[in-house]
Amino acid sequence: MAAAIVLGACQKKKSATEEPPSDPNIVHLTRQQLKSIGTDTVKYTNGENMLTLTGKVSFDEDKVSKVYPMASGNVVHVYVSLGDHVNKGQLLAVMRSSEINDVQNQYDVALANQKIAKKNVDNAEQLFKSNYYSENQVLSARNDYKKAESDVNKLKQQLQILGANSDKNDAEYRIAAPTDGYIVEKNITDNMQVRSDNATNLFTVSYLNTVWVLADVYESDLSSVHIGDSVDITTVAYPDKIFKGTVQRISSLLDPTTKTLKLRIVLDNKDNLLKPEMFAIANVHGANGSTKKLSIPTKALVFDNSHYTVMVAVNDTTFKKRPVDIFRIEGDRTYILKGLVAGERVVTDGSLLVSYSGE
Repeated sequence: MAAAIVLGACQKKKSATEEPPSDPNIVHLTRQQLKSIGTDTVKYTNGENMLTLTGKVSFDEDKVSKVYPMASGNVVHVYVSLGDHVNKGQLLAVMRSSEINDVQNQYDVALANQKIAKKNVDNAEQLFKSNYYSENQVLSARNDYKKAESDVNKLKQQLQILGANSDKNDAEYRIAAPTDGYIVEKNITDNMQVRSDNATNLFTVSYLNTVWVLADVYESDLSSVHIGDSVDITTVAYPDKIFKGTVQRISSLLDPTTKTLKLRIVLDNKDNLLKPEMFAIANVHGANGSTKKLSIPTKALVFDNSHYTVMVAVNDTTFKKRPVDIFRIEGDRTYILKGLVAGERVVTDGSLLVSYSGE
């Protein structure tokens, strides 16, 4: 009986040795299954020094005209809305102003004085010809006329600057567009009271043929960006379109709350697709050149249990799931920090299917 027990125990031990428990990370594929997958080799490739930042689209402040009130008054009517395209000289709004009325009254008085001065000159010249006036009296009349004419011209120019009508006394202040562009700011409404000493602009007119993207860069990443670096911009509105830009300026002031600096990127916007306040993702291509980094096709990655894995070939029909540490994903190529060795083969097409076949 003892011999039988010992023999049975040995047989059990031998059986356990012959059939070890299966590894859930290892997958064996049939020839038919192998036809539905694709593999690629882990290799070193040139990896750019690229930095991904977030930001927003803003108008080009170098091509902006802000319109401030030149006189106080009450807004009669606003003729444009936010986002409208306007041409230089186009009427934006009309105000009724007592200040304009005062200047127009002064202009009317100056015109009347000019007419009187002109008559006095004509009379003085006639009387001089008849020897009733001296030459000094004629010169004095001419000087009075020149002064009256100068007063008229000054007041007329003042009315033109104020956007008022010099032909009639209507007390209207006409606000016109200072340049071609789009209304990107509007701080005026009908029946609104406006003061000339108000520091708030009424309108902002800007070209949108070029725009800025203002992106936030952390101080730890500051060494990775330089003025002149090329940038690829993507937006939520146009996810499949890449806008090309250039880093124009890096702020010298660190935001004490976010610990970031502002990066200004200039973009051509001739199609007017980009609008101020759009959310933007900026991929900044560093100027330090490319470096060799271990990489695989991005489609080889499988996100599983909060980390990335790949299926690595053990032999022609066997594959093993292996976790990897990612350095950076750049489109269809992913750069690896840890987990793979150059020359290994990984599953690309069908990686998700192979990954879960072992479970």
